[in-house]
Amino acid sequence: MAKLPKELIELLVGGHLVWVATVDADGMPNISIKGSGALLDDEHLYFADMFSRKTRDNIAHNGRVAVGIHDRDAKVALQVKGHAELIDSGPIFDTVTERLATLSAAAHLPPMKYVVRISVDSVWDMGPGPDAGKQIA
Repeated sequence: MAKLPKELIELLVGGHLVWVATVDADGMPNISIKGSGALLDDEHLYFADMFSRKTRDNIAHNGRVAVGIHDRDAKVALQVKGHAELIDSGPIFDTVTERLATLSAAAHLPPMKYVVRISVDSVWDMGPGPDAGKQIA
């Protein structure tokens, strides 16, 4: 597992959308945009699963994921590769439920079905410039 670099922490604290790529049992890729992508701790990301049946099914089949985060203004883009797991109860689920309570009420969102916890294996620079494509963690 990789410790999260400061560039990734700064992107996630900034509240940027994340794109989560998964693969189904037949090898067909799927990508889904998540507004709830955030830091869980210094080695894990998470997002709240409220709507994403296809993403959820793919993770249940194969937990390998790629996550893209982009800040257009700062010209920073990163890709996280790791392993996702579905969590439907316990302390992590309760913590994320509390974090999302205000947002969910204001946006009239349905209850969260799962927290998807992503254990980070590697982080890659996807931004423009000489470091594009390089592994940073």
